[in-house]
Amino acid sequence: MVDRLKVILDELEAKGGDPAAYRAYIQAVSGVELDITDTQGLGVRLLSWLQSEEGGLRWAINVGKFVGIVLISIVVAHIIRAIVNRALRKISWASLLLRKFVVGLIKRGGTIVGVLIGLSALEVSIGPLFAIIGGLGFVLAFALQSNLGNLASGLMLMLYKPFDVGDEVKIADYWAYVDSISLANTKLKAFDGSMVFLPNNTVWGSNIINYTHSDIRKLMFRIHIKFEQDMEQVQDMWMELASSHPKVLDDPAPGWPPWNAHYESYISVSLSAWSNTEEYSAVYVDLLKLLQKRILKLGIELTAPVQDIRLRAASDLSTEPPMVKALSESSKKA
Repeated sequence: MVDRLKVILDELEAKGGDPAAYRAYIQAVSGVELDITDTQGLGVRLLSWLQSEEGGLRWAINVGKFVGIVLISIVVAHIIRAIVNRALRKISWASLLLRKFVVGLIKRGGTIVGVLIGLSALEVSIGPLFAIIGGLGFVLAFALQSNLGNLASGLMLMLYKPFDVGDEVKIADYWAYVDSISLANTKLKAFDGSMVFLPNNTVWGSNIINYTHSDIRKLMFRIHIKFEQDMEQVQDMWMELASSHPKVLDDPAPGWPPWNAHYESYISVSLSAWSNTEEYSAVYVDLLKLLQKRILKLGIELTAPVQDIRLRAASDLSTEPPMVKALSESSKKA
């Protein structure tokens, strides 16, 4: 408005008018001149501004409201977070991943809400701020479609709970432990200590094998014995060995699966037992050592698959069937 008035005054002055009074008025309402060399006068003006209800007192009250609202919102968010966390602990289907996500969302969301309310106490209009956020959200929804897909996949992983923190899983050909999950990716910790970051889209779209989802876990050993070996001796050896281990469960009992594979020169035998999931690794190593010693002690002969490769001279091709002979000749020419 002042700029427009100045344009009018310039035109008035160009036509012979006297705009001095108007220019003096503009200068009076558009600025404050302070003489910084006059320390006494500057101090008086500053003190009067601090004591004014429309000056320092007003801003002090507003700043106090802002700080108080933010602090109260943080305290309330912590209380709600503790209540929700305790409630989710009692829900069997709520995973640790979901619990961490919800608790973190409440903590950050409560703080953001407190800041927004505090800004309104500072007489800052938050309507335009919401409009800007809405516009940015609309633009980012198109620009970050893959990230939104990862977010949706992450929420599905938390709700359906195919795995939890600390579980031993196999995802997208990675066999590792679950370290954490965020809105963008799932972090796995491999057996060698390296970290694997997989986008949630990849995790949700892959086959997921959870080896530690149950309280008990099956131990499997496969050995190849000679065809002439006494099967009952091997069976008795394994049942006695597995049953004697203190950490092998009686129910389900150690097994001798009926789907042992038979071959021409050897027999592939599967040996099974069950243990508690948290004791799986230690029990597996113990049984493997005991199995090795017992096999050596009983003289059980192990073997490996055998392949027969038969070589024939070129003169013997006359005795081959026509199709085999034709293939052999073509291979020789090649």
